[in-house]
Amino acid sequence: MFSEKTFAKLIQRTLLAGVFLSLFLLLAGFGLSLTGSPAGGALLRAGLLALLLTPAARVTMLVYGYWRCGEYYFALASFVVLGLLGVSILI
Repeated sequence: MFSEKTFAKLIQRTLLAGVFLSLFLLLAGFGLSLTGSPAGGALLRAGLLALLLTPAARVTMLVYGYWRCGEYYFALASFVVLGLLGVSILI
């Protein structure tokens, strides 16, 4: 069974992975920018993108977790939020 504790750990690990990935990319990009490397700017942009996509990944995990727990109303609400995030990125 998919317990609430497992669900909370899934959300926690998703957020931590997104933050650490963006931190790594930002630090690497900043370091390369100081040396004058053209790859520094690309890594900085990738770090910012990872930071911006972290909440979307969290909402995706919420949809998955609520669906697994049988909370279909909350899964649908989270899916609508995910759709709104996607539309706001496109605008």
